[in-house]
Amino acid sequence: MKKEIDKMVFGENLLILYLPSIVITLANFITPMIFAKIIHYEDYSPGFEIRLTILRCVFMRLATICVLVFTLGSKITSCDNYSCELCGYNQKLYPCWETQVGQEMYKLMIFDLIIILAVTLFVDFPRKLLVTYCSSWKLIQCWGQQEFAIPDNVLGIVYGQTICWIGAFFSPLLPAIATLKFIIIFYVKEMSLLYTCRPSPRQFRASNSNFFFLLVLLIGLCLAIIPLTISMARIPSSKACGPFTNFNTTWEVVPKTVSTFPSSLQSLVYGVTSEAFAVPFFMIICLIMFYFIALAGAHKRVVVQLREQLSLESRDKRYLIQKLTEAQKDMKNRLDGQ
Repeated sequence: MKKEIDKMVFGENLLILYLPSIVITLANFITPMIFAKIIHYEDYSPGFEIRLTILRCVFMRLATICVLVFTLGSKITSCDNYSCELCGYNQKLYPCWETQVGQEMYKLMIFDLIIILAVTLFVDFPRKLLVTYCSSWKLIQCWGQQEFAIPDNVLGIVYGQTICWIGAFFSPLLPAIATLKFIIIFYVKEMSLLYTCRPSPRQFRASNSNFFFLLVLLIGLCLAIIPLTISMARIPSSKACGPFTNFNTTWEVVPKTVSTFPSSLQSLVYGVTSEAFAVPFFMIICLIMFYFIALAGAHKRVVVQLREQLSLESRDKRYLIQKLTEAQKDMKNRLDGQ
């Protein structure tokens, strides 16, 4: 009886431990399908439809990560008694809070991989078999063959990359796991694309969306930098484990390490990180950015002018061909009249 109770308690604790990751992964799996259904009732162009769907799904997934990180941060820094305030964080619940954050990012990465593999193997491939061999059924006809959805795949890359950026500091092996995950997903998606998916009826120009995809990645990078900066500069480091137990915060190791450099190198580091260098550098970067923006605008105007010129030339050619045809007909009629 005691063993059964212990097993039940262990199962409940295990479920509670993995419940946030399971809920977040399922929510991230269901919401893109809902957004894909909603977008069909909105009158948008195919390109804008893809961008809007990606934005909705990205903000949904990034919002779940924000909620998880904010919840962990509030629990780590919340103290209900004076003994907890001695270390500056909740050492009773999270004696090694960096490890806890790394574990959460690791679980999100693993569950995301499990969901992708499960959907591909147990949904996409059986769906292809049903469509191929049971196409006479009305339900199968309504379901149809799987379409390769570009927004979902881009979204998966952005989501996995954001998790990797956040968890790399707390779990150093997470980038290697993420790399292995993306390699596996690439070949699984390739097999799914070749054998289970049908071509999309909508035309998609990847050249016009490269900047948009990079912008979405930039949003994920900014989201990853904010909690990392706060955790390194504001939250006290764990006193029970980790390489920063002798420091109040993780950031304190940086000036202490710089102080061990030679004096010339210290002067260089202090000069590069000073306001006298940062402000002109920022202004130069802004000027370079504005220059490239203006250059891109000029190139765009030239392209528009060239297109108009080509259109006018094609009209002139059609006009000349029409006149030449009419002249040939007149010449033929004159010869026939003679």
